[in-house]
Amino acid sequence: MQIPLFAVIILLILLFLLIPAFRLRGRIVGEEKETFVVIDGNTFWSSRWGKVRVDGVESLQEGEPEYEEAKRFLSDMLSSRSITIIPIRKDREGRIVARVLVGGEDLAEKIRKRIEGR
Repeated sequence: MQIPLFAVIILLILLFLLIPAFRLRGRIVGEEKETFVVIDGNTFWSSRWGKVRVDGVESLQEGEPEYEEAKRFLSDMLSSRSITIIPIRKDREGRIVARVLVGGEDLAEKIRKRIEGR
């Protein structure tokens, strides 16, 4: 029994279309160890994604009161539990703007609660 040529071509096309989807899934789900370096109160560098800005939160600028405390808070959050980064878009500076989950909870919400509680 011989498989028609068009069936083989369709299977190969589907295979090549699905491979990038599996690679992206591995990046989102977090199958390998990731490291983070905090840049400011809402931006960090990820070994997997590069520069990432937490969506929905404005950060204090260097020199402002509590700037170092904001950096320390973000550092504590990134080192405390599992992190999931869900990219949304790139901003004009080339950073990935993302929804970031810390232990399944929204990091932006945690940062906003910390700011309100000051």
